[in-house]
Amino acid sequence: MRLTGKIALVTGASRGIGKAIALRLADEGCEVVVHFHENREEAEAVGTAIRQRGCVAHLLQADLLDSTQVIRLGQQAWDIAGRIDILVNNAGVSYKKHFLDVTEADFEQFNAVNFKSTTFLTQAIARNMVKHDLEGSIWTITSVNGIRPGLGLSLYGATKGALETLMKGVAMELAPHHIRVNTLAIGAIQTDINRAVWENPALLQDVNQGIPMGRLGQPEEIAAILVDLITSGSYMTGSTITIDGGLLLMRGYGKPGRYEDS
Repeated sequence: MRLTGKIALVTGASRGIGKAIALRLADEGCEVVVHFHENREEAEAVGTAIRQRGCVAHLLQADLLDSTQVIRLGQQAWDIAGRIDILVNNAGVSYKKHFLDVTEADFEQFNAVNFKSTTFLTQAIARNMVKHDLEGSIWTITSVNGIRPGLGLSLYGATKGALETLMKGVAMELAPHHIRVNTLAIGAIQTDINRAVWENPALLQDVNQGIPMGRLGQPEEIAAILVDLITSGSYMTGSTITIDGGLLLMRGYGKPGRYEDS
């Protein structure tokens, strides 16, 4: 129970990696603010699971496409819990699209959800941390695609790469306030986002061949590492921890072919 007395806000916590992080935090005694977008039923199930662990859970809804709701989420989370010691920026959108097919709507969605919302939620929480002289930690889930692009993931990777650069600057600026800021660049994790991969044996085999460990990662594996870092990383800020089963070690990353207009 290393986080007893601490309070965390986790975005996109109703499923997948966010859910695993919220539950792992609760396993360590942490009070958790569970952010969700649309599925209240799933969020309530996460809240129930947190309470069954003997911890307090709060549920807050917000559409991260709307910056007004993002800023409100940060203040509501602070007000309802009394403070936020740990912010986990997990929520994001991901899908593949050839660069020549990318539309302005795609750009706006990736930028708004992945980059803009994370920027201003972090700012909202950090403002209160500084105002109340609170030593806290901020963690942002990025992607190996923000470090090395993937086919069909140029725009997605660009927003994750932007977060990598942003958070290193934020780490410098918040260090005098004893607020630690770090990122996790994750690889292929088995979640609903890539269900089409792990439900297709042939496709899954192809993907696994590009991962030295030969398999997709599990959300619980990300959560376990993150929570260990939260509890022990007192001298770490501005760092990127890569959790990808060795994916970035591979030379190849798919084979590009000629564009075919659909």
